[in-house]
This record gives sequence, C-alpha cells and structure tokens, in this order.
Amino acid sequence: MNTLPVIAVIGMLVLVTATIGFGATLTSTPTFNLIGASDNNEVATARGNITALTWTEEVGPHGEIETDRIDFTVGNNSTSTTITFDVCAVIEFNNGSAYFSPSAGSVPACVTTDSISGNALDATNYIDFVLAVNVTEIVDISFSIEESTP
Repeated sequence: MNTLPVIAVIGMLVLVTATIGFGATLTSTPTFNLIGASDNNEVATARGNITALTWTEEVGPHGEIETDRIDFTVGNNSTSTTITFDVCAVIEFNNGSAYFSPSAGSVPACVTTDSISGNALDATNYIDFVLAVNVTEIVDISFSIEESTP
C-alpha cells in the first residue's frame, strides 16, 4: 500500500487545523500580540538599550560577597524623540535550588528613567533588590525595557 496519499492528507489536516485554530489565514503576516491583554496589539521593540552594568558588592553576615543593587546606563536609540523608559530586572540565583530576586509573585524591581534625548545616555539608573544575593550563586540577570512615553 502506498502511504504517500495518507501522509499528504494528514499534513493538510494539520495545516487546516493550525490555520483555523490560530485564527489566521494562509495569507496573514504573523505578528506578535499581547494575547489575552486588554489591547491585544502588536508590541513594538523599545528604542532603548541597557549598558554599563555594575553591581554594588558588600560583605554579607557570614563573610560572603553579596549584592543588592545594580547600576546601569540606558541609551535612547531614537535620533530625535525624547523618551522615558521603564526598566525592570530579575536576578536568578542558585543555592541548591533556583531562586529569584525579587521572588515570584512579589512587586517587580523596576525604575523609570528621566527623559532621555535622542541618541543620548542616562547613566544615573539603579535598581535596589530587597533580597541580597551571594555573587557566586548568580546564574542570570534579566532586564526588560519598555518605552513609557514617546
């Protein structure tokens, strides 16, 4: 028995199901949306960048080197628009299990920058973390940046 027609029919069923299931047509251009959000619109890339990361180190209660503050510079990539950015950060660390600072479900560690002119930098930004983290246990530091005003 020839299995090629069976495979073709299954492939078409998968394609049709995926197209209908995602509410698209075969001619739709894929875009990123805030699925389930109130606006459900395409999210544009922020016109900013984060550079010059440094963290404040201090000696902890048991002699370990720990940090609870990250300083950074935010740059405005726009050539002419003055923009204010919202920046948030999360430190992932591991002391036997994966942990995060701030912890899941708590208030994010964020800061709003001053208004930054086009092609300019703002080097006065920092985020304080409630929970100090041993620097040898840091696995990752994640930042998000969003334009708060155009």
